[in-house]
Amino acid sequence: MPSLVVIAQLVTAGKDARQTVVSALEKVSQYSKQNEPDVPRYAICLPRDESDETSVWVIEEYASQTALDAHMASKAVTDLIAFFGANPTLFGGAPTVTTSETSSAFTRPEAAKATDPFITYASIEYKEGKRAEALGGWKNVASETETNEPKTLSYNIYKNKDHPETIKTLEVYADQTYFKEVHVPSNAVQQNLKRYGNEIRVSLKHAFLKLVAGYLAKEKAASNL
Repeated sequence: MPSLVVIAQLVTAGKDARQTVVSALEKVSQYSKQNEPDVPRYAICLPRDESDETSVWVIEEYASQTALDAHMASKAVTDLIAFFGANPTLFGGAPTVTTSETSSAFTRPEAAKATDPFITYASIEYKEGKRAEALGGWKNVASETETNEPKTLSYNIYKNKDHPETIKTLEVYADQTYFKEVHVPSNAVQQNLKRYGNEIRVSLKHAFLKLVAGYLAKEKAASNL
């Protein structure tokens, strides 16, 4: 069963409000990391574009709908919702929340320890009826990337549940240079762009993100053997 991924872009009222929101979200991420084995990712990010002083991105992954439901019912989350509800001036606009399921993905153990990885997020809308073949192309890119790019720490292709022709991607690199000089010019990426690129795409939206709290992956417990 594919994991579920919830990606939220929150709009805060400004830099001070944003820090308050991040701190509140961090408490939830700490709870999930310690108590929810079926929440493998709870990453809190800010845009690398410093002119954007209001956005907060939250990337959550759940092993199942049951895990998502349990998370939402936890005291950590109900307390967060109550806090945000009691302090509406923290926000400057409505959030954008999308739900997807994982189509193809890998995450290396190094992702759990990365302190300043370069994270790219994309939302790609395809022409009607073209998403399925595009997912096949992305699956090949994920496979080739896992084999050939050790400093690509995580690569995730999501089938959006809200829009039937949309694919979301979340990519984590050791640094921006690796993304630009190794991944983008790779044969897998260029061939995918050639076959499933502009001719079948309707739109492409990008965001470049910085991890500020939470976790991209959980460290596996050391074996006693």
